[in-house]
Amino acid sequence: MSKINLHLGCGKRYLKGFIHIDKDDLPHIDYPNTDLGNLSMFNDSSVDLIYTCGSFEYYDREEATDVLREWKRILKKDGVLKISVPDFNSIVKVYQKYNNLDGIGILGPLYGKWKISNGNHLYHKTVYDKKSLTKLLIKQGFCKVREYDPHLFLPTGYDDFSLAYVPHMDRTGIQIQLNLECKK
Repeated sequence: MSKINLHLGCGKRYLKGFIHIDKDDLPHIDYPNTDLGNLSMFNDSSVDLIYTCGSFEYYDREEATDVLREWKRILKKDGVLKISVPDFNSIVKVYQKYNNLDGIGILGPLYGKWKISNGNHLYHKTVYDKKSLTKLLIKQGFCKVREYDPHLFLPTGYDDFSLAYVPHMDRTGIQIQLNLECKK
């Protein structure tokens, strides 16, 4: 039996071996125009891995609990959730270092703005730090919450926000995203 891996909020990005689900409607998306908080097309305890980057912050803190409940529902026992969100601590560090609100690494991670193919725009509704996201994941019943290195998870040459640094692409810079994984 093959593993079921989901790439939630994939946007324009494609990961081989994953089912792609997004609010947008692009050719590689297996489930287009889909709210990530409603994965009713999957049975309880049927998914091995959920990877999401740059999508969870589009839900406010109240919506987030329902979204996590849904993701936990579909994960198998010991299934893994890998979640990447803008890290408030890193955003503050970038501002303190460069003192430029309009510079890279501040407004985008905080407020986001994503134009989907139907012409509508979506905006970030919240931000997290390690403590707040860990607390939320544990409260929703996830366990073994820890940081993970996306360089060890994603294929070589793959580029998404989990690998975002200021300055851009400089691994000695400030990593903007918080990358956590946990288990059901």
